[in-house]
Amino acid sequence: MKRKTLMMICLAAVFSILLGPLQAVAAAATWPAGSPYPAPGAGTFTSLNGVFSPVSTQSQMISNGTDEVGLELNVNKAGQTGSVWSNKPFVDLDKSSFKLDMQIYLGNSSSGADGLAFALAGDRPTKPMSGGASLGIWGITGKSGGKPIDIATTGLPNSFAIAVDTKRSIDGLIATTGMDQRVGYPVLGSSNQYIGSGYPGQSSMYAIGFPNYKTELIFNNSEFPNNAKVLSSKINNGSWHNLSVEWNKSDTGGELSYTLSGSGIDTVTRALTWTDQQINDIFGYKRKLFLGFTSATGDAFEPHVVAIKSLADFVTVNKTEVTLKRGDEVVHEDTLLNPGDQLTYNYNVDVDNLDGTNWPVHEIVLPKGEYFDYLKPDGTPARAGDEVDVELKVNGQPGPTVKAVVQADERSAIISEMPALPKNKETTFSFSLPAEVKLYDLPTNQAFSDDAGKLVGGPENVSYPFVNTADRSNQIKYVIASHQGSLSLESVPSFMFKKMAGGFVNPTVADIIRGFPGQKPLPTDPSDVDFGKWVIATGEETPEVSGKYLQVIDSRPTKPGWRLQMSLSPFELTDHSYVLGDNGSTAGGKAEMVLVDAPDPSTVTEVARVKDNNNTVTIKNMASGGDNWQLGDSAQHTQALMAIEKTPSVRAGQYHATATWTLADVPE
Repeated sequence: MKRKTLMMICLAAVFSILLGPLQAVAAAATWPAGSPYPAPGAGTFTSLNGVFSPVSTQSQMISNGTDEVGLELNVNKAGQTGSVWSNKPFVDLDKSSFKLDMQIYLGNSSSGADGLAFALAGDRPTKPMSGGASLGIWGITGKSGGKPIDIATTGLPNSFAIAVDTKRSIDGLIATTGMDQRVGYPVLGSSNQYIGSGYPGQSSMYAIGFPNYKTELIFNNSEFPNNAKVLSSKINNGSWHNLSVEWNKSDTGGELSYTLSGSGIDTVTRALTWTDQQINDIFGYKRKLFLGFTSATGDAFEPHVVAIKSLADFVTVNKTEVTLKRGDEVVHEDTLLNPGDQLTYNYNVDVDNLDGTNWPVHEIVLPKGEYFDYLKPDGTPARAGDEVDVELKVNGQPGPTVKAVVQADERSAIISEMPALPKNKETTFSFSLPAEVKLYDLPTNQAFSDDAGKLVGGPENVSYPFVNTADRSNQIKYVIASHQGSLSLESVPSFMFKKMAGGFVNPTVADIIRGFPGQKPLPTDPSDVDFGKWVIATGEETPEVSGKYLQVIDSRPTKPGWRLQMSLSPFELTDHSYVLGDNGSTAGGKAEMVLVDAPDPSTVTEVARVKDNNNTVTIKNMASGGDNWQLGDSAQHTQALMAIEKTPSVRAGQYHATATWTLADVPE
């Protein structure tokens, strides 16, 4: 391809030439000194800050400084009804499995009463339930003329409970009846305590004892599985005991098992299998449940205290989302992308860390498209090993800056030094990575589907895939438009030359008669350039032809190289009556222009010398693998100097010369 620009020499009475947070490591929970209750074993309890709160005014959280480390359901006092519940429904029966280890303390009195219960419910209670033998969870202990449905309406609705009952209920001198009449206590040697499970809001849980209409709990329920087991000995023996509850989901429902163990008692393990329909019936068609604890004392009493080993199985990664945008436009599977399109990967993460230890984020893997480049802050492509600064926004506020390291294949970046997420809190964080569609060679449009990436976190190094908000898949889909690239001479400069004499002025006829010898070679130190020996490009554009700088753009992805050449016609007067030369010669060659590259004030480099004799000179030979090239930019005119040989026959007037630029698509 060829392009032409104009250069001018003007001689009148004088001669003139006219020629763009996160978080530090958390300490283990500790029991408060001076507590009326012995400390659970080290490692058996954790911080519970903000996870639970009392429903009963007779319950409170046990705190050590700013850490809530236990639940005091009731103090060692008669007539208490305790109730503490989670503030969120975090027990999710749609999870494949979870385990909850708890420590329970029921005082040190063999005559204590009445016991405590672990409970799951579809709704959080707003007030304590019935006390005494009802343990704050079951229906009332009796109603004259009552029926099972009447009792069920006074129990906690849509719930399941595991009760540890420490006092046998007996009513009547001849016939015995009461809440635990059907537990199956042995006649001799009984502890008169049991652990049992059931459904406080279901009428099938209750029978009516006669003649006094006392409530009896039904174990081995025909509608919903449950059971009861008499304890081998008294559990209120001054020791902490372990109560663990485990869930394993199945295709048709799931199994919930529980185990009670500890000093002085035989271990009890029971398992209950629920169908999906039973789960719906029990919990009112809710699968995310509130977790709570209840207790009660009567005339006899004991304290009821709970500590929880860990809530790690209940950490919920609510959101790992990614959105790819071009400007403000969300990229969908039919979005057509082109070279140079500016893209942004936007990531959003939400983790509800109920556990009492910080939640580690081990790494975040961020794949990108084959035809995309991640961009560094200066706008240049990030290459293998480069670290890209990623500014986190945490809970909507500016957070720390982390590094995303571009991997060896340049198909992904990985963040591996993320701060841990704080304990007992829900944390959201977001960040963005800029990218650009790079040059490529595709003869037709092509659809792509890239992996959306993943976050690896938690003590078990679980992978959480990112979800593309455009279609809720784990892929980012788009179309790369057909493109085979091009080579173009985007811009060529025009020049106006003058001499330097306290400023730019037009040279005189006498100046040209004497000539401007220039310097050969051109000094590399700007301070050594003798501007008195040159006429200089002023940075002005010629009136006839505009153009400020020289630029070649090569968008061909294979980068085979190219060659830029230039020829300069002889300078002549604008009326074509005289060509700058001796004795009527029209061959030119009196003027020699030197193109200059001055990237900084300390360096000057000679690019090429071109005489005004129509001879072609190579300005730039770009080898294979080379890219774009330019001299000057929108803010800085291409720089040039010109030498002129002595010309005694020069005439006054304005001189023009035409530069012809030729760009070839292969190098020499």
